[in-house]
Amino acid sequence: MASSINKTTMLLRVIITPECIKQLTLPKVPSSVDELKEILCDKLKIDQNFVIQYEDPDFGGQLCNLSNIEELPSDKVTLKIIWEMFKTASEFISSSLSSASSSTVREERWPRVFLIPNFSYDVEFRLRKANEVYEKQKTMDVTRDVKTEILKMLAETVYSFKAYPSDSEIEQVAVALVSRHPCLRELGCDTGSKGWKMSLKFKMGNYRQKLRNAGCSELDNNRDDGSRVPQKKPRRSEINFLPDNPVGLEDAALEHEREQLELEVKKRNMDMTILNTKMETTFPLRRKEIVNEQPLVSGIKERWPGLFLEDQVSYILGVKLGKRTRGVKLAILEVMEDDLSQATKRCLNFSIILEETVVMEDLSDFPTAFMVLFELLYALNIEYSKGLKYTFEAVQNIFVGLGEKCTNRVQSLNNKLFTV
Repeated sequence: MASSINKTTMLLRVIITPECIKQLTLPKVPSSVDELKEILCDKLKIDQNFVIQYEDPDFGGQLCNLSNIEELPSDKVTLKIIWEMFKTASEFISSSLSSASSSTVREERWPRVFLIPNFSYDVEFRLRKANEVYEKQKTMDVTRDVKTEILKMLAETVYSFKAYPSDSEIEQVAVALVSRHPCLRELGCDTGSKGWKMSLKFKMGNYRQKLRNAGCSELDNNRDDGSRVPQKKPRRSEINFLPDNPVGLEDAALEHEREQLELEVKKRNMDMTILNTKMETTFPLRRKEIVNEQPLVSGIKERWPGLFLEDQVSYILGVKLGKRTRGVKLAILEVMEDDLSQATKRCLNFSIILEETVVMEDLSDFPTAFMVLFELLYALNIEYSKGLKYTFEAVQNIFVGLGEKCTNRVQSLNNKLFTV
């Protein structure tokens, strides 16, 4: 085992993928492996689903899993990120698309680093042999059946994250493919992946058409019937925009659950565990009503009162709003001209008004009210108001981290905030 670390700084060489190797200098040595992992996620902008390996000098630089921070060498350290296949590839597909899973909702956002799934045994074997030949001859030799299998698996994996990936996301997948399997790299283009990008685009279109013909709710609303009605698809990075019903549950069964949920809300001592469970179960029915029928907010509140409870919003966001936001100051400069009587006074409680309807009231502080409002705009599929469009867009893209594209104004703010 290497000697204990006694220096105040640490120089890291981090292997993210064979094509992406970064160098980092840490001002101090992390106190634990978990802290090191958090630092890597923050500095490298990567997800947390990975294992850290390091080159152990006691074994001639061979890689070993890092279980204790004291195991690291005292000088320069080479780390390797080993990505865990956490429902991003074949495991996710087999459990959510092929088997009789009880839920049809997505569980993961689009990853910062796209992991190419493992293909069938014969395809993996042939690719491994082709990679060996490519290292010697730099020639591409992939048969049609192998390419078909690759595109099929990639389309399924991409769809497990989103039905309508952007052009840059498709390119991200294609680049990741040729990085993992160099034998697939195309000659004559800089990235070696342009042809794969175009093929995957067509494959995704065919894959969506098959699911649409099978009655997939997310895609069935966007049939090409010649009308000029805008497509109903996620535009603010929603993971589950219009999911199908849980396996074995029809709309009538979900409507019964909704009625039971409505009765639970009316109880003096409602059971939040029951309410949260029923809200999750009826999520597909609620999204169908909100997206397809576009009812008024007052109608939604009447049918889905549980959606407007602060405890339910806390459950969705995963934080206890009152405790996390109490006392937090609003960091926005308010400029008053001449009349000081208009200066902001201390508010005792806050309410949320949508479509001239008070949907929630007696919220404890402004940060809580703002977070609840932001969540409701998503839950009710309401577009950002014209006057506050850039405010909410900045919150969505910069502070919450939802979405990859934003307007030039918000991008300019983002650049200023993160310019060191």
